[in-house]
Amino acid sequence: MHYQPQLDCRSGRVIGAEALMRWNSSALGRWVSPADFIPLAERDGFIVELGDWSMAHVMRTLRAWQDAGCLPAGFKMAINLSARQLTPALPARVACLLGETGIAPSLIELEITESYFSPDMAAMADIARQLRRLGLRLAIDDFGTGYSILAHLRHIPANTVKIDRGLTRKVLSVARDHIIMRNLIRMIRDLGMQSVCEGVETAEELAALREMGADAWQGFLSTPAVSAEEFIGFLALAPLKRAG
Repeated sequence: MHYQPQLDCRSGRVIGAEALMRWNSSALGRWVSPADFIPLAERDGFIVELGDWSMAHVMRTLRAWQDAGCLPAGFKMAINLSARQLTPALPARVACLLGETGIAPSLIELEITESYFSPDMAAMADIARQLRRLGLRLAIDDFGTGYSILAHLRHIPANTVKIDRGLTRKVLSVARDHIIMRNLIRMIRDLGMQSVCEGVETAEELAALREMGADAWQGFLSTPAVSAEEFIGFLALAPLKRAG
């Protein structure tokens, strides 16, 4: 697993991270992007096992970081869910993992990609409510790429909305997207949720998002996703970077 930090737009403080799967292929001699192997796992039917392993691994890693005193106050770890994990069995499995690792549920934010939402919105909302009752946070990921945006916000009790990098990349160059982004951020805030902008690559993009009132961001401007060891090093240096 690799980890990409999420930072507060105004203070620059690290408020969390997103856990991202990476495959170190000995045959290819390099790291393989999830865009290449996740579709294969979906096709061949072992994505649920892979997703379950990633949740367990991340929770154990969080527990180790917590025991070592590495986590800043208010830290949360975002874990992506696959479409096939979104079943009525999911809340019980998550509760079991929380019990095994002993970590606080508030440390975990489960990300549901907007395109994964089931047509049965009532069933999806029930699963989401059960997860929230466990004390976990929920995020709607890749927001702005689907066709039922308002329905998702209306029915899913999310804490966070992650705005897709496709909108972030155009915020400076396309006037229409600039207006869309500004209004999305305002709507998310008015609904009592936190906005996280994905794919921020330049200081100019960050400045524009900050001016629009975005809450947090992640992207190559801070760092690509890095190993657990590198992420702990990033956390240690983050206060020095802000001071400098």
